[in-house]
Amino acid sequence: MLKDKKGADVSLMPTISDFTLFTICETAMGTKLDNDQTSATVDYKNAILNIGMQMLCRITRFWLHNDLIFNNSSRGKEFAKTLQVARAFADNVIMDRKAQRLQNKAEESDVADVSDGIGTKKRLAMLDLLLEAEEKGQIDMDGIRDEVNTFMFEVGHYYFQGHDTTALALTFGLMLLADHEDVQHTYFQERIYEECQTILGDSEHVTMSNLADMKYLEAVIKEVLRLYPSVPFIGREITEDFKLGEGDITVKKGTTVDVHIYELHRRADMFPEPEKFMPERFLGTELKHPYAYVPFSAGPRNCIGGQRFAMQEMKTTLSELVRHFKIVPKVKGARPRIMVDLVLRPVDPIYVKFIPR
Repeated sequence: MLKDKKGADVSLMPTISDFTLFTICETAMGTKLDNDQTSATVDYKNAILNIGMQMLCRITRFWLHNDLIFNNSSRGKEFAKTLQVARAFADNVIMDRKAQRLQNKAEESDVADVSDGIGTKKRLAMLDLLLEAEEKGQIDMDGIRDEVNTFMFEVGHYYFQGHDTTALALTFGLMLLADHEDVQHTYFQERIYEECQTILGDSEHVTMSNLADMKYLEAVIKEVLRLYPSVPFIGREITEDFKLGEGDITVKKGTTVDVHIYELHRRADMFPEPEKFMPERFLGTELKHPYAYVPFSAGPRNCIGGQRFAMQEMKTTLSELVRHFKIVPKVKGARPRIMVDLVLRPVDPIYVKFIPR
């Protein structure tokens, strides 16, 4: 599709958002949407955006924290209606996949070849495994629905934004790569390209082992997430009293505190020249504090599986794009205005050109 653009300006967010939605549906659910722009798909993406705004509205209005008040408010009713649209989309994915399994034997169902660099093995999509468990009486449809909703909406701890957060990270990443090329003799795209060529050569197939070897690309992604964390803040409940800093302020057990990840990642004492895009920060140097960098949260509430899936998807996508295209900004130095719902979202479109290599 990008090759057909022939250097035309591409609006990143809608293009990448479609890609990440189709990716999670195919890899986790075994369902191909391709370029599906039916009302159900469009309604789902609009619902995800609306859910984020409604949840932020509730978080920032203390009187809506009470379930009874919120559920009976106009916002609560709109939230419930919108949530139903998102869940109906997941239900349709489940039923479509179940119908396919009724037509085919489990071992003949759509599976993906996954190479581990040594041999090749067959792996069923996550939804296939859940449906297989249902056939054995190990889970019911409600359980499957819960698991699918969790993965679709909460992958990588990003509540109700499963595909959207990865799309945002890729969008900001492509913006930074396009804008920083040939700035003060830095060539981030070329370093990624050279790393990929060294690892992959002429191979068109990327293995898990290949992805693990892409250290510079991983550093680039980490720096993107430092500057533009997809989730800019998280809430945590305090489990025991503690003194704040060196002062006399005591934070009581049971208090909910907000961790502002966006500001945390721009602390000059943790990251010198914090506004500067410097992937080298994450090459061979340890952080000054284990919680200075938390794009996927940290501690017992961290979602290791979601983080791994997101990183693999971003590495695969960026490596393929940089191998086949040079990425050029529409306007050099342009930065979009930023808004926050539950995620860090550009208000203005971000355009780049993809020039075939």
